[in-house]
Amino acid sequence: MLTLASPAAANQLAFSSGAPSQIFTVGPHGGSVEQLTHDAGGAAHPDWSPDGRLVAYDVGGMRIAIAPARGGAERLVSADVSAIDPSWSPDASQLAFTGVQYDENGNPEDTSLYVTQADGSNYVRIGPGSEPDWSPKDDWIVYRSNPARTGGCAGIWRMHSDGSGNGAVAIGTPDGHSCSGGGSDPAFAPGGKRVAFVSGDGEAIYTTSIHGGSRHRVVRDSHQKASPVFSPNGHWIVYSTSAGLWKVRVKGRHGKPKRIASHSGYVSWQPR
Repeated sequence: MLTLASPAAANQLAFSSGAPSQIFTVGPHGGSVEQLTHDAGGAAHPDWSPDGRLVAYDVGGMRIAIAPARGGAERLVSADVSAIDPSWSPDASQLAFTGVQYDENGNPEDTSLYVTQADGSNYVRIGPGSEPDWSPKDDWIVYRSNPARTGGCAGIWRMHSDGSGNGAVAIGTPDGHSCSGGGSDPAFAPGGKRVAFVSGDGEAIYTTSIHGGSRHRVVRDSHQKASPVFSPNGHWIVYSTSAGLWKVRVKGRHGKPKRIASHSGYVSWQPR
């Protein structure tokens, strides 16, 4: 049974990094980095609970675990599928996650979205996709579509937790031998009305309405980006590149990112 190494202070960024991946925390302005997990199989994709008291994450690319942010033993969430990338419901009673089917070489072959009670009971598949993020205010889940299901181009879509209401947020369309539009790594703003995501080419971060429409460019440069997350007040976005974690203002046509940590990986910002 894993125990978190040290309590997490308030208003922290949790992120996964390393090989095998482990979970760390750092303040939103940078500073000392604290390692929280020491799991032999690796730990990744942390997500803070809505009250900031728990952290959900996946272990070994197979199971979802939940542990107290202030330190304590983890609890595994039961599911008969390989489960990664958890996301809490607004009332913390449920988790959305990606179920993965691996090929004989251990590579992801197919992904589906599931919803489970936080204790692991009554989990159900709600549709194809990956990278779910549950709205902090409403019963919407945004996710990355499986390219094979959306014309060969991954995009950002939304659905309710029962699988209904499926619709495009930022659709990807074929453009010769590549794709136009689309994206990955969707994340809700605190108000639940807008979504941040990484562009299809990986070089930009945009925000848009949960219902799609016009996009606002937050930042674009040659670095490949991943895992944008909003600050609790919605004014900032932190994201990851191979060169570390970066923070940039949401508003303003041309963002000037500031590096806050040399580590890189999937990020979650602790609610206040």
